[in-house]
Amino acid sequence: MAGSQHTQTHPKFTWRFLALSANTRNVISITATTEREARDQSPDGCVMVFAGRLPVEEVRHA
Repeated sequence: MAGSQHTQTHPKFTWRFLALSANTRNVISITATTEREARDQSPDGCVMVFAGRLPVEEVRHA
């Protein structure tokens, strides 16, 4: 099957982290495919503590 295209999509999740910095503590949510991708989008200067992964619901229009 040399001519077939890979069309499988990777599901996205909402990743929750406790973002700790010298001055603040915040719970942040980032939508991404993987935890690594979510951590790459996190704010600079924060220590990110994993808190959870939630599925992202697709919007379907009737």
